[in-house]
Amino acid sequence: MKIYFFGDIHGNDYGLEACLEQIARVEPEEIYCLGDLAGWLPFGDRTLSRMRSLGFPTVAGNHDLMVAGLFKDNPGQLDRIEATAYNAGLLSTMPGAVEFLRTLPLSIERDNFFVTHHSPFHLPLEGAEPTIECFGYLNQAALEDCLIEWSYFPKQIIFSGHDHVPAIYELPGTLSEPPTPGDVKIHRPAPGKDLTIRLHLSSRYWVKAGSLAMNRDGIPMANAVLYDTEEETITLHRLPFSADRLRGELESHFFAPTLPAIRKYIDLLAGKGL
Repeated sequence: MKIYFFGDIHGNDYGLEACLEQIARVEPEEIYCLGDLAGWLPFGDRTLSRMRSLGFPTVAGNHDLMVAGLFKDNPGQLDRIEATAYNAGLLSTMPGAVEFLRTLPLSIERDNFFVTHHSPFHLPLEGAEPTIECFGYLNQAALEDCLIEWSYFPKQIIFSGHDHVPAIYELPGTLSEPPTPGDVKIHRPAPGKDLTIRLHLSSRYWVKAGSLAMNRDGIPMANAVLYDTEEETITLHRLPFSADRLRGELESHFFAPTLPAIRKYIDLLAGKGL
């Protein structure tokens, strides 16, 4: 069985179409979206409308929940707050859009894998509401804090997005007790290249899929993941999209270029790096 994952669309309908073209070629049996349909780019109405029509199982991202007004952002994230406010206004004009975002699940469980936007170890307790504190980043400190929980996690594979940097974290079955960050192997694709790893039955894997927009690794390409259960492989895919067209739309937009974070992304799309 082939299972496809992508997320952190953030309004980039060009990146979304690149994923859909690959899906048509690969013909996976299952497809999952890792959240953040809207947010950041000022075109969340386009990507949300497309995703609603496709009906893929989708988990809620922090941007989805903030756009839907379920919690506030960190006060220091001024660019993100302004982008959220813009997208909230945009989606408020679409019938059912906010309700759709509010009802997205925080996680999806399957026999061998777990799907969530960021981390199964930072989800709210049962009955509690999510907050922005549920959506940190997988840095060294966060990884160290959840290593013991991860080593006992009932699913072999975690698929998530959020960090905007594609990587596969592998926790081998033969490791120290308790596990340390040094036990974790990190597999990253080369710039502009795909990466395929073969799974080991005794290892656990945390797959960070990367993003379709607002890339934090300096590579202006869309990212997606293919899990082949028969071949026992996971592939991180890099997908080119119409970066010049997206850059042109962002540069000519009345609001987007006023945000420094989006200005940096425009430069990245122009080939100027981060």
